[in-house]
Amino acid sequence: MPASPIHPVTLVLIVHDHQPVGNFDHVFRQAHDDAYGPFLEFLERHPELRLALHTSGPLLQWLALHQTEYLTRLRALVDRGQVELWGGAFFEPILPAIPELDRRGQIRAMADWLELELGGRPRGLWLPERVWEPSLASSLAAAGVEYTAVDDAHFVATGLEREQLWGYYLTEDQGQNLAVFPIHRELRYLVPFGEPDDTVALLARVANGGPGRIAVLGDDGEKFGVWPGTKARCYDQGWLERFAAALAAQPWIELRTPAEAIAQHAPLGLAYPPTASYHEMQQWSLPPAAQARYLRALARLEPELGEGAVDLLRGGHWRGFQAKYPESNRIHKRMLRASRRLWATPREEDVLWRESRMHLWRSQCNCPYWHGVFGGLYLPHLRSAIYKELIAAEVGVAAPGAHVETADFDLDGYEDALLEAPGWAAWVSARGGRMWAFDDRRALWNYGDTLARRAEHYHAALREAEVGGGEGKSIHDRVWLKEPGLAALAAQHDQDERDSFRDQWIEGNAAHELAGLRFELGHEAEAIVARAPEGPAPALEKRYRVLESGALGVSYLLHSDRPRRGVLAVTLDLGLHVPEAEDRWVEIDSRRAEPPHWGASARHEGAGQAAFVDEWAGRRLEVRADRRGTLSRAPIETVSLSEEGAERVFQGIELVWRFDAELEPQASWALNFSLHPMPVARA
Repeated sequence: MPASPIHPVTLVLIVHDHQPVGNFDHVFRQAHDDAYGPFLEFLERHPELRLALHTSGPLLQWLALHQTEYLTRLRALVDRGQVELWGGAFFEPILPAIPELDRRGQIRAMADWLELELGGRPRGLWLPERVWEPSLASSLAAAGVEYTAVDDAHFVATGLEREQLWGYYLTEDQGQNLAVFPIHRELRYLVPFGEPDDTVALLARVANGGPGRIAVLGDDGEKFGVWPGTKARCYDQGWLERFAAALAAQPWIELRTPAEAIAQHAPLGLAYPPTASYHEMQQWSLPPAAQARYLRALARLEPELGEGAVDLLRGGHWRGFQAKYPESNRIHKRMLRASRRLWATPREEDVLWRESRMHLWRSQCNCPYWHGVFGGLYLPHLRSAIYKELIAAEVGVAAPGAHVETADFDLDGYEDALLEAPGWAAWVSARGGRMWAFDDRRALWNYGDTLARRAEHYHAALREAEVGGGEGKSIHDRVWLKEPGLAALAAQHDQDERDSFRDQWIEGNAAHELAGLRFELGHEAEAIVARAPEGPAPALEKRYRVLESGALGVSYLLHSDRPRRGVLAVTLDLGLHVPEAEDRWVEIDSRRAEPPHWGASARHEGAGQAAFVDEWAGRRLEVRADRRGTLSRAPIETVSLSEEGAERVFQGIELVWRFDAELEPQASWALNFSLHPMPVARA
């Protein structure tokens, strides 16, 4: 251990605990038992450890229901001045990605909750995923935030040297300023994966650099028990106790809360961090080929510049996920539309309006909007939870009765039409006249919630990965497999999104895709009409309408100027997310299919009806056709990363219905589908 430095150094610790909207109850409970609870006990044993703690809204709500003692004990730490409460946007949205009124509303809702329940109104704010855009400064200041923290990479991108970052800076937007702490990369990587003495040695180097320096560690609380191997490392092997002892043995290390650091240190100056997040996020937001170039460039720079090489490279930024994943973009744009409609007539005194706002805010939770080292967007239970909240918000702002609205809702350059009925909503694109969402508004379920199979940069590493392993390593430094054969599955890619009523015309030996054609999109009072002229395939008119029964009707009319004989293949992709369970099954023509489970592959000749039953959730979807055809079904499976390795994820069911079609000149060939979402008795 080096001799004590001639200058003291202030160490600021900021711990961020989060579980997303829709995560499984057992995941919340396990995280509490393995990390949040033991870490709180650790703090109770060490009153000399002073830090800031941010707990996200979904986790606070779960704790209030299931672990009230935790909140009581946390309040005691707040009361004795050991823990400074940090606020945030209540349901952990990416702040630049949501409207200004929702930004301020969520921040104030969190501050009010903390003040009421835990006795402290926060001055600092945890920035979800440290996604920063310059205009946030005025948004945060207007919401009463005094300071936040971002990665040191944000400041390096302004041209500052790393040695200039041992403190905090002021930034501003529209004349409203905000203090911003840099989170130091070296500390993020050392804690808890290095030895405590390594952290002390780093702080000694910082202290020797001059007086009045501040070192900031801000990171996930899940590093202290949830990440693989960290429960054993932090508690069974005593890493946290050794860390506390190592800090206590050095009187020149002064642990202070962010508020105390602000009070005792002047800012280092004015800085304007650009749009940025942490380096890994900026890499993940790039398409696979761009990620490969980024990493090749990094490998060439590292021999000369070492860890400084990454500072010279800028990746993408968080909004890139919306371009990379249409599924994320559609959720996001629907959320924006719901927010506009909600705030068009604010009614704070109206309980139903406030409930709609709460559903909207919950739908803004960031985790299913992106994908990096965690499953995120790839996890169906997180997406479906967001859709549940989003559909509930949309129901709260919907006009009564059935009607059609047109706009480019997802901003992909193709006009869309929304057909709303009392029990459901259908979202249709001019691209292929296809339906990209079908919402059961009673069950709050989007039957279009699937995910296409696409290349990810880490798929290339699966060929060399092993099954299991990786304990004790950072989640950023490892790829392993949860089962064999995933490399082959990951090599299967879809050329298109997984929408419904995607069509193909097969004539002779040629197959003609209609799913990518630009249809002329029109509408009537309670119907959407999509038309495509004759070409290699017959002319096609598709009509989405409300049937007298209340179901969704989808009718096909094929026309041709010449005799034609072929096969019309209609694909429906259904967001059903449990591959096999006793209380979930498929029926074909009113009989349980064989095999019955959703994740099975099967072929059914002469089928006219298919039903998908979920007794656990109390819902059923029937798809009926007025012609019989050959129905094939197959699972939609992707490969993604999680904390525990690369894994197979069941995203839904692909249905391909093939109908023989014989056309006479100037005559029409018709096909009619109906979709019936309905409740069933729960198991």
